[in-house]
Amino acid sequence: MKLPFLFTLMVVLLSGCISKPDEPFKVADQTLHTRLADNGSKLFAFIVTVEKQARVKLDTRKEISRTEFKMFLNEEHIEDSPALKLALEERAVQLLKTALDEQDYCQQGYDIEEVYWKERKVQLRGQCRD
Repeated sequence: MKLPFLFTLMVVLLSGCISKPDEPFKVADQTLHTRLADNGSKLFAFIVTVEKQARVKLDTRKEISRTEFKMFLNEEHIEDSPALKLALEERAVQLLKTALDEQDYCQQGYDIEEVYWKERKVQLRGQCRD
C-alpha cells in the first residue's frame, strides 16, 4: 500500500524538477544611473550584464562523438542569439521596474526610449513621466 503512494509522490516531485526550464543566462550585475536633464526632466540609464558563458571547444585533431557535435551546434550565447537578447531585454525591463521602485524614482511611470547592446550588456535609457 505504501509503495504505490511513494512511487506516485516521487514521480510528481521529479516531474516538477524536470519541467522547470533553466534560465539561459545569469545576471552578473545591474546598475541604475539617474540624473536631471537641463529642462528638469528625470532621466535614467539601467545596465544589465550577464555572466560570460564558456564555449564548447572542439579538438579538430581527434574524432568527436555525435553528442559532442550536437552540443556544439546547439550552443547559444547572448552575443550570437537574437532570441536570447530578446529574453535578456525582457528580463532587464522587469529588473528596471524593481530598481526604480526600490529607489522611489519615476513614481508616475516611465518611458524607455533607447536600448543599446554591447557584448554581454543591455542598456535601457529613458525618462520619467513626473
